[in-house]
Amino acid sequence: MKYFFFVQSEGRGHMSQALALKEQLEEQGHQVIAATIGLGPNQEIPSFFKDNIGCPIINVESPKFLIDKEGKGVRLVASVINTIKKVPNYLNSVRKIKKSITNLNPDVLVSFYEPLAGAYYRFCDDKRPMFCIGHQFLASASSFKFPPSNFFSKNYFQFYNFLVSGKRTTKIALSFDNEPDELNKKLFICPPLIRKSIKLIQPSNNSFILSYMINFGYAKEIISWHQANPDYKIEAFWNKPGEEHTRIDDKLNFYHLSGQRFIDLLASCEAYVGTAGFDSVAEAAYLQKNILLIPTKNHFEQECNAYDAQRAKIAISSNIFNFSLLQDKAISHSPIYLKKFKEWVDNFDGKIIEILTKNN
Repeated sequence: MKYFFFVQSEGRGHMSQALALKEQLEEQGHQVIAATIGLGPNQEIPSFFKDNIGCPIINVESPKFLIDKEGKGVRLVASVINTIKKVPNYLNSVRKIKKSITNLNPDVLVSFYEPLAGAYYRFCDDKRPMFCIGHQFLASASSFKFPPSNFFSKNYFQFYNFLVSGKRTTKIALSFDNEPDELNKKLFICPPLIRKSIKLIQPSNNSFILSYMINFGYAKEIISWHQANPDYKIEAFWNKPGEEHTRIDDKLNFYHLSGQRFIDLLASCEAYVGTAGFDSVAEAAYLQKNILLIPTKNHFEQECNAYDAQRAKIAISSNIFNFSLLQDKAISHSPIYLKKFKEWVDNFDGKIIEILTKNN
């Protein structure tokens, strides 16, 4: 079978999922013939994705969140207004996608939470099966518990889930633990997609903390904590443009997002502290690391991720980068649940491939 990917480029999680699924598909003799990736203005494709996807990449302009002046939180209302203003650009992107799909003629479409996938599937009336993958779709499960929130945030999140998928698609909800499928909703609950390069690692526990932030404004909090606790070594990743490596001192470094360096440091760190992207949490939990999550300000999806990770008892959370919380045994999560999470991933590793091949 020939597969066509739609990949959202915010953070690193959706791209990591695409790389992991491509590995699994190719092991079963299938082919990923192209990947379209939605980018914002002046945004470049991270090298870890570009160098490893191993198929043609189709760049298109896609809706993205606008960030506040501090470089931390999401400006949700401004993001919605900006998206409406740029509808003509996105329609051009849909036309470009349609032309590519017509020329390539894939058998199956797979979206990693890219909003233009939903627009293409609706407007172009494609009859091919489409599968939409993401932790976000777990919100449709009967058992899902939302974090405390205002009416607008929760309902906008659910509406956005509808926009990126649609009624005819099959939804694959990635989950921290095993939940029953809901076939009446075309909803399958599956373990996170974790790349083989991570699964084969023998993790170690060296004396440093790995940190990752989706928005570089949080670096001020990390630097402030480091100045008060100078004995702790921190290796951090951020998205600051033009900053490949920023050395604060011997104990604190910031790096631009890099796939292999991130994996190497994740495998050998003592603990992981980061904004609450689903896939980094899943990778850290698979490697049995202590985890502290700080949801990006005004980013309800990340609030859901952190809330759900706490429910599964694989992480703790805070609203600031306070690394000291990792030492508080009263709120620490248990290694028993990290082991349970790893077993869930290992024992149901082939479930997504089975769904893709039996439901098209």
